[in-house]
Amino acid sequence: MAKTETNHNFNKDLEAKDQEHKNPDTSGSSITHWSVEADEAQASDLSKKLAEKAIIKVQGLRFLEEHNLPRYKKISVDLQEFLANPASVFTKIPSKTNLYYSSIIDSKTGERIFGLEQNKQEVKKFIAEKLANQEISLDSQLTLSEYWHNYYGGNLLVDELGKVFVELVEGKHAKLVKGEGPILLSAETNKYTKVLQFSENQEIEDEANTKLRQAIVKALNLIPKQLVPLNEDSLARFQEIVYNEAGEACISLPYSGYYEFILTKEQADVEDWKVIFIDARTGEAAKKYQLVE
Repeated sequence: MAKTETNHNFNKDLEAKDQEHKNPDTSGSSITHWSVEADEAQASDLSKKLAEKAIIKVQGLRFLEEHNLPRYKKISVDLQEFLANPASVFTKIPSKTNLYYSSIIDSKTGERIFGLEQNKQEVKKFIAEKLANQEISLDSQLTLSEYWHNYYGGNLLVDELGKVFVELVEGKHAKLVKGEGPILLSAETNKYTKVLQFSENQEIEDEANTKLRQAIVKALNLIPKQLVPLNEDSLARFQEIVYNEAGEACISLPYSGYYEFILTKEQADVEDWKVIFIDARTGEAAKKYQLVE
């Protein structure tokens, strides 16, 4: 299935054009730019606010790599190198599912087109068609990634006080990218109990519901922790108090940020959910992705 990179936000479409991080062991597809719903008059200003430079995406993917979060393996090569010997490039990036995600970036404009869930023949056909239609040139850069079936796609947000918000859709993560939904399951830190509270927006069988909740908690627990000084706003309930090198009372919280992930599995008939992170924003780059009260 081929796509062109589109504008998007957490619930509605917004645009962002980013380049891939050239590292065979990093991961990532497109980052979802989300915010509160905006009317047409506000959308232009909001889009400008959420626009970001390519280096921001690179930094997000590096965060996943540096903290060894589960992610797609991928490789970037010049398109001409791939065309000269496709088999050699595929050998460098084997896929357990025999499916790939291909992203082609025009070296002059930075425009990106990509295809999802393609086998080797489909990748080659996709590239040939784009060349024939002059949508890409031989000077383009190809990023080839392994691809796992998206049984579920999720967005996970942690704010600076440790509050968590999660949304999950059934199927491809692109549903969240495009705001297509509907949201299957959501979770949010309860304002009073300070624990993660789940809400089902569709009917889910009890066993499946339990396993999906466990998978979301697993995704949250995979995010690396940082020590945050304790104050009256901190979500300290049920948290162990520790002291940093400066002697400050702290609690250990997941790195504040915005994370995209999928739930997949190696065996179609066994609901043993595997978490794969596909993009992230942390630090200053994450401040635009805020929880709205």
